[in-house]
Amino acid sequence: MAQDFDNMGKNLWTDHAEDLSKFVLDVDDVEVLEHLDTEQQTVIAKRTDITKRIRIDNQEAILHVELQLRESTDKPMWARNAQYQGYLVGKYQMPVYSNVIYFHPNAGKYDPGGYTYKRNGYEHVNRYKVIRLIAIEGQAILEMQAPGLLPFTPLMKPPAGMDLERWLQQCVDATRSTLVDQRTQAELLYGIYLFGGIVYNSELLGQLVSEELMQESKTYQLLSEKFTRQATIENTLALLERRFAVDAVRALVPALQSITDSQKLKQLLLEAAEVQNIEAFAQMLNE
Repeated sequence: MAQDFDNMGKNLWTDHAEDLSKFVLDVDDVEVLEHLDTEQQTVIAKRTDITKRIRIDNQEAILHVELQLRESTDKPMWARNAQYQGYLVGKYQMPVYSNVIYFHPNAGKYDPGGYTYKRNGYEHVNRYKVIRLIAIEGQAILEMQAPGLLPFTPLMKPPAGMDLERWLQQCVDATRSTLVDQRTQAELLYGIYLFGGIVYNSELLGQLVSEELMQESKTYQLLSEKFTRQATIENTLALLERRFAVDAVRALVPALQSITDSQKLKQLLLEAAEVQNIEAFAQMLNE
């Protein structure tokens, strides 16, 4: 599930880089020049979530953003950020504007926003901006009329006295009335549905953002295809295990998982119910 949030967030940063860059930097004079591929060829490959080359105040810099659903568990965020910033500064040799956006209302409360030490004649300073969506006044973001920010608004602070259900409705209404094409609107609404699931129940989200409204979203379509593909594979394995030795069937899992052609997977599902032996099915996998 966390990967789904990452994918949605990265797609929004691809399609609405200007809106989102202005938001995290809190300035209007920002020009996004280039998306940077930042996979680090170390012992374990690391990739920053969002990295853009930008121009701000007539100077080039690197904009770095980490999208964090909850607290960082494998390593403290300050340590992760020190690693990312060190890599970016070393590679591009220019200022790095680093940010961490926390989605869950309880996340990021104790993030120190950096790591520093000074002792024995040595000094290190690493700072980054901590952005907790729940701490942001959502109404002000709606009034900005920046499409790229709309999927995040359900996680922001609603106006005083407004309950969450009414606030969610307001966020959906604002998104449906924004001046974008139908495919973009579907993507934004799917973002609301996906991110909103962090704090709102699925029944309410389903009422306000129906499947019909999201169908043209490219991210929704990709995830639907992924779920359909996985379900087909699982059903195929279940059929085979009812008919043949489980160990022999499990040996075929890697080959089955490697198939990307959805039509071939559907055909293999049908064959799993009729094939005479597991060897014949294995041969079909390699055809």
